[in-house]
Amino acid sequence: MTTNLFSIIIVLGVLVFFHELGHFLVARLFGVGVEKFSLGFGPRIFGRKVGMTEYLVSAIPLGGYVKMVGEDPDADISDEQRHLSFTHKVVWQRMLIVAAGPVFNLVLAVVIYTGLFGVHGVNGLAPVVGQVVVNTPAAHAGLAYGDRVTEVGGDPVTLWSDLVDAIESSDGKPLSLTYERAGDPRTVELLPEASTTRNLFGEEVPSWAVGIGPIQDPVIGGIQGDSPAEKAGLKVMDRLLAVDGTPLEFWGDVVTAITGSNGKAVELLLLRDGAELTLSLQPEQLDGTEGAWRIGIAPYYEVVNKRLGFFGCITEGVAKTWFLGKLMVVGLVKMVKGSIPADLGGPIIIAKMAGDQARVGLSSLISFIAFISINLAILNFLPIPVLDGGHLLFFTIEWVTGKPVNDKIRETASQAGMFLLLSLMVYVFYSDIMKLFF
Repeated sequence: MTTNLFSIIIVLGVLVFFHELGHFLVARLFGVGVEKFSLGFGPRIFGRKVGMTEYLVSAIPLGGYVKMVGEDPDADISDEQRHLSFTHKVVWQRMLIVAAGPVFNLVLAVVIYTGLFGVHGVNGLAPVVGQVVVNTPAAHAGLAYGDRVTEVGGDPVTLWSDLVDAIESSDGKPLSLTYERAGDPRTVELLPEASTTRNLFGEEVPSWAVGIGPIQDPVIGGIQGDSPAEKAGLKVMDRLLAVDGTPLEFWGDVVTAITGSNGKAVELLLLRDGAELTLSLQPEQLDGTEGAWRIGIAPYYEVVNKRLGFFGCITEGVAKTWFLGKLMVVGLVKMVKGSIPADLGGPIIIAKMAGDQARVGLSSLISFIAFISINLAILNFLPIPVLDGGHLLFFTIEWVTGKPVNDKIRETASQAGMFLLLSLMVYVFYSDIMKLFF
C-alpha cells in the first residue's frame, strides 16, 4: 500500500509538472504573465514567489494549474497589464499556449523511451525459425526448424520483429533472405503471399506472410509462485512431452490441453536432465474467470538484445510514442462505438499499477510514466470543454469565424463538460473498486 501511494505521487508529480511546464514556457514565450504555477489543487502547502509568479505545491495531488494574467475573458485588465493578458493575445498564440501542455506530455514520453532504448537497447525474440507451414513460400524454399535468419534484402536482422517488419513492408514483392543452417550461410528468394492476422483488438487485418513462425517449443521458461506448477514440482527448462498422453509439439499445444481440461487433474510427461518424469497437477481458474484454466507456467524463448545508436534511439522513441498514441485513439474510438468494452482504469488502478511497476524496478516505473503521459495527452486533446481540447475547439471556431464564441454558449458547454468529466470520474472509481474487491 505504501509503495502504491509513493509511486502514484511520483507518477502524478512528474506528469503534472511537465504538462503545466508546457503551458508556462509557451505562455512566457509569448509574453503572457503567469501569476501561479501550482502542482496540485486546493489549499497551499508551501511555495515561493519569484518575480510576478508564485510557485507552489497544493494539497490535492490530482492535477495542477497555471494561472495566467487575463485568463478569464471577463477579468478587468488595466492598460499597464494588457500586454501580459492571455485573452488579448492573438488566437494562434493562445492555441499554442493551450496545446503546449499535452504536447509536452508527448515530448516527455519520447524523451523517456529514447533514454530507455539508449540504456537497455531493444529486447526481442531471436530470428530463428521454429515453425514452417506446409505449401507456403518458406516451405517451397526449403526453410526448416532452427534456421537463423541474418539478412533480408541485404539488411541485417537481429530480432524476429525485424524479419516480420521486412515481410510486412514488402507489399508482396520478392525478398532475398539469408540464413544460417549449422553455421553454413544460405540465401533464398521468397515471394510473400497475401494473408491475414489479428491486431490487438482481435480484428482480422490484411498482411503479408511467407509461412514461418518463431520457436515456440513446449519448454518452461517461468513458473509463477504458489501456482499448481510450483506445488507439483515443475522447474524452469523442463520440456513438456505430453498432457494426458497427447503429444506436444508447440507451446500452443500446452495451452490448448490445459484450457481444455475443464479443471480436471492432468498428467504431464516431461523431460528433465535427459530423464522422463510424470507429474500430476490440478489446473486452477484464471482470476476466477469461468472456463479459463491455467497451471502457472510461461514459455521459454531465446531473447536477444539489439543496441541502437543515438539517432536510432530517438527514432525508436518517437515510433513507440506514435504507436501507443495511435493505439489509444483507435481504442477510444472503438469504445465509443461499442466495438470493445469500455474498460477504463481510474486513480486507484493507476496507483496499483504504479506500485507494481515500482516493485519490478526503476526502469519499469519510468516506462509506466511515459505510457500514462501519452494517455494524459490524448485525454487532454479531446474536444471536451474544460479540457485543453475544448479550449482549442473554441479558439479554432474563433480563428475560422473571426470572433470569439458567445459567452453563454461557452458557459453552457463548460458546464456540460464538467458534468461529463464528473460522471466519468464516478464511473472509473466504481470500476476500480469492482476490479479490486469483486
